Amino acid sequence: MNSDFVEYLEEKYALKTQSNYTRSIKFLEKQGIDLDKRDSFKSWLIKEKNKGMKNITINMYMKAYNVYLDFRKEPRMKPLKSFDSVKRNRASMETYQDLIKSCRGYTAPRDRLMIEILFKGGLRYKEMISLSIDDITPEKIVIQNGKNQKYREVPTFPTVYDSFLKYMKFRNEIIRNRNTKMLFINKYGEPMTPEGGRNAIYSIAARAKVAFSPHQARRFYARYLYDMDTQPELIQKLMGHEKLDTTLVYIQPDTEDAFSALRKNMKRLDFTVSTKNKNTTGDISTAPNGI
Repeated sequence: MNSDFVEYLEEKYALKTQSNYTRSIKFLEKQGIDLDKRDSFKSWLIKEKNKGMKNITINMYMKAYNVYLDFRKEPRMKPLKSFDSVKRNRASMETYQDLIKSCRGYTAPRDRLMIEILFKGGLRYKEMISLSIDDITPEKIVIQNGKNQKYREVPTFPTVYDSFLKYMKFRNEIIRNRNTKMLFINKYGEPMTPEGGRNAIYSIAARAKVAFSPHQARRFYARYLYDMDTQPELIQKLMGHEKLDTTLVYIQPDTEDAFSALRKNMKRLDFTVSTKNKNTTGDISTAPNGI
C-alpha cells in the first residue's frame, strides 16, 4: 500500500476509521485491482455486484476507494446504480443456447434445469433457488414466497418439465437418506445455498464465454412473451410485478433490438453522395424513412 496514502489517513481520520479503510484498500489490491485506474475498480465492482455481492458490502468498498481518490485529488466515483451493468441487459436466444450447451459434466442435469427455469419461467434468482420438489408440476411452477412474500404461478414449458424429470433421477442418486424437499442440491446432497447456485451459474457462463446474470433471463422471458403477442397485463401477472409500468420497462426495445433492426436493413437505409455528375453538388441519395 502507498505509504503516502497511509500518512494521509493518519492525518484525516480517527484510528478505527483508518483501520477500516486500510483493510478495504488492501483487500482491493489483493483482488488484482489497479487502484490508480478507475476502470479497473469499476469493472471489478460490477462483476461482484452481478455475482450477488450485497449493497452494504459494495458501499463499504466504494467508500474506501473514494477516500483513495480524495487522496489522489481526483473526482469521486458515481453511485453504482448509474453504472452500466450486465444485470440491466436482456439475454438473447443465442445466450440461452450457449448456456445450455455449456451444461456438462457430473452436475449437468441440475445446471440445465436452473437455466431452463430462469429463461422459461421468468423467476427471480431467489425464487428459483428456493423452489421445492413439490413446486414443479407438468402444468405449473409455483412460487410460494415471491417478492414481498407474494404467491404466484407460471406455466411449465414441456422442455422444462422434461429437464425436471431428468434432474430428479440425478437428485435421487445424490440425496440418499437425507431428508430435504429443496429442489436444488449440491454434490453432497445438501440444499444448495444462494451463493452456491450463483457460483454454478457463473461457471456455466464462463464455459460458454458469455457475460450473464440470472436477471438477464428474466428480462428475456418478458420480452419473449411480448414478441409472441402476449398482452402486457398478462406478462405483468406472470412476472409478479405490482405495477404495469415495471413490466413495460422489461419489454421495451433495448440497444440490441435497435442494432438488430438496423443490420437487417443496412443496405436499404444507407445513403451516399452521387458522383455521376461532377457539376452537381449536394445530390444525396437517401433510403426511405423507417426501418
